[in-house]
Amino acid sequence: MNELFFFQLLVPIRNILASQARSVCCIAIKSNGLIYPNISNFVIPKRHAVTDFVGIKTKSKVSDLIDRFQIMNPLHKSKYEANSWILYEKLVDQIPFDRIILKLNLPDTFNSWFIITELHLWMIFVRLMHEGTKGSMIRNFIMEALWNDVEFRSKKLATVSSDVRHRQIKELNDQLRGALVGYDEGWLSNDMVLASMVWRRIFNKECNDPEQIELVVKYIRKQMSILQLQTFDSLFTKKDVKWIKFV
Repeated sequence: MNELFFFQLLVPIRNILASQARSVCCIAIKSNGLIYPNISNFVIPKRHAVTDFVGIKTKSKVSDLIDRFQIMNPLHKSKYEANSWILYEKLVDQIPFDRIILKLNLPDTFNSWFIITELHLWMIFVRLMHEGTKGSMIRNFIMEALWNDVEFRSKKLATVSSDVRHRQIKELNDQLRGALVGYDEGWLSNDMVLASMVWRRIFNKECNDPEQIELVVKYIRKQMSILQLQTFDSLFTKKDVKWIKFV
């Protein structure tokens, strides 16, 4: 099963995800110069609030059809691919790995790097699903960049045979597929479901400190609420994505 086919299987759940996120943005209210989405599990502290509401325009069927025709142009496709790889590099470079590992008492290993990267890319993927066909294509290009990066880093870390390395990368691939579905379920459900996913994936079921799990859940909710209000131009064209401080 290739990557594209796997993502096609996730279309229904991701359509629901995009619909819910749009509804959250639409009912955002302005209070004392700050934006507070009118939903219980969305809390944006003052330092993370935005002063002007920036709504995400839902892709119409006509607009999505135009994107499909543009994507068929090899020149347009190659530009999207190049920009997607650049976006991946910028996103990963800005992830506060050291701080997250320190705060969560995670081992400083390749696997920790991968699951932290995986979490942040998932948050970007959720936002990209607002963009229809164009967003799906960008997501797939980012996935290609991820696996290229994984291949490069794995070669630098250990002198193992190519067969062993490829088997380990395949295992990571399988884990990532399950993680995307798990995070989607948590995002669509409630903090308890999301916390359960965080405990399983990030802490490998070995965390006995609920405050650490809560820390990750709050980080996800805050970061996601900001991303859902970000325009496509600022995200993809300007690549103006800043991860909030992991406190």
